[in-house]
Amino acid sequence: MQLGLAMPEARAMRWPQRSAGWLGLALALLGPPAGIAADPLSEAQRLLESAFEHRYSCAVTGVVRISTRKGSAQARDRRLHVAAKFVHGRLHTYAIFREPEYVRGMAFLGVESDDPTKSEQQFVYLPSMAKVRRVSGSQPTDSFLGTDLSYHDFQRQHPETYRATASTPGSVAGEATRLVSVVPLFSAPYSNVEYEIAIADAAILGTRYYKRADLAPYKSMQMPRADIILQQGCSVPTRVVVDDAQRGTHTELTISELRTNAELDDTLFTYSALQARREIPGLGDR
Repeated sequence: MQLGLAMPEARAMRWPQRSAGWLGLALALLGPPAGIAADPLSEAQRLLESAFEHRYSCAVTGVVRISTRKGSAQARDRRLHVAAKFVHGRLHTYAIFREPEYVRGMAFLGVESDDPTKSEQQFVYLPSMAKVRRVSGSQPTDSFLGTDLSYHDFQRQHPETYRATASTPGSVAGEATRLVSVVPLFSAPYSNVEYEIAIADAAILGTRYYKRADLAPYKSMQMPRADIILQQGCSVPTRVVVDDAQRGTHTELTISELRTNAELDDTLFTYSALQARREIPGLGDR
């Protein structure tokens, strides 16, 4: 479940990657030396690396609210506290569910795999059983709590698991972007994805998923510029709007009480903390 974060030790460890990301973006924008033709797909791949670095290599703590609506039906709301941290180079995510009432008190722990093509390890504490269970049946593309978001949407994405196939100029709300099309290099339920990436700072402003290139996107996500928080090289969207054409549903995710690089102890991201349903420090929402 990826929503961004990097503790001081993780930030120091990953700083060369982030510096390389900014350098790659700068080179892509400046263009090649005189007399050398640019390779559009190489530039697109570097831009994708920069975008993923700023979006997915930062972690956050915050209160996440997810509201899903289908037609005129009443929206289904969910609220949870989330914290994430890089522990020994792998992203660990811890969450406590607040609502709806039937999931209140449920806790979740996700541990990123060493292999970026494989799913994270997932554990959940079930209050009704007073036990921790390992989640073995869920797939990254499964719906997250019945919303238009999938587990894949919350996990860190790695540029090496995608290959850029096209890059064209574009704009979002008047802001210059590059529309980068990529294909997954792993088993995925979609054939290709389009990323709207801001030229100014490599922020991801939109994503569209396709079953086939000749069909309309089956899912689109928007991350409005006004709701993107830029802190310490991180680009964290605090509002994500999702429309799923297959399900005919509309989902909005918002993050409040956002903190980057919060002081969190490694022991929060353990089996024992999950079993004890430890609170995430620093969050006032209850």
